[in-house]
Amino acid sequence: MIEFIKIRHQMLHGDTLSKMCAMPESALRGRPNPGVNSIIWNIWHLLRIEDITLSRFVANIPQVHTSGDWQAKMGITYGHMGTAMPDGDVDVLSKTIDITGLQGYQKAVAAQSTQILANLDTTRLQHQWDAAHMRAVVAGEAVCIPAITEGVISYWGALNIGRFVLDYTQVHPQMHIGEIGVIAGLLGVK
Repeated sequence: MIEFIKIRHQMLHGDTLSKMCAMPESALRGRPNPGVNSIIWNIWHLLRIEDITLSRFVANIPQVHTSGDWQAKMGITYGHMGTAMPDGDVDVLSKTIDITGLQGYQKAVAAQSTQILANLDTTRLQHQWDAAHMRAVVAGEAVCIPAITEGVISYWGALNIGRFVLDYTQVHPQMHIGEIGVIAGLLGVK
């Protein structure tokens, strides 16, 4: 199963996201309807989630985001993962995020996650993080907006390392890839 995950992860970062980032800028930044996230927001969000979960809850190492000054390189003020982000903030991020910076972040996240998966101790897949570690990361590192902190702590606190790997290298990205396809269709992009 882990070998399959590695292959699918490589496909996501090698081909899928690269093609998406090559869409016309107007399509990347566009929002077909109020309340619908942009393609670029979805790409940023799925990268933030992968970075947070694999770095902090699989390998317990610093996030790429914080160790590489990526927030500044992307030209945004948001360090959290974007879940439940206010609509106005989605607009700002969609309009202002530096695409080249986002592509650099994507490559850095892919490289770190690939190393994490390559070095994964499969005997730890059933391991769950204690409440203190979960709270220190989610609340202490401000990985989400304050309004959802307790819900994220509760949800992620119930996951083991295996679920973090499966959910945030496979399930979550594919959900957003599907969303991106719908948005592209609404915007008339093939």
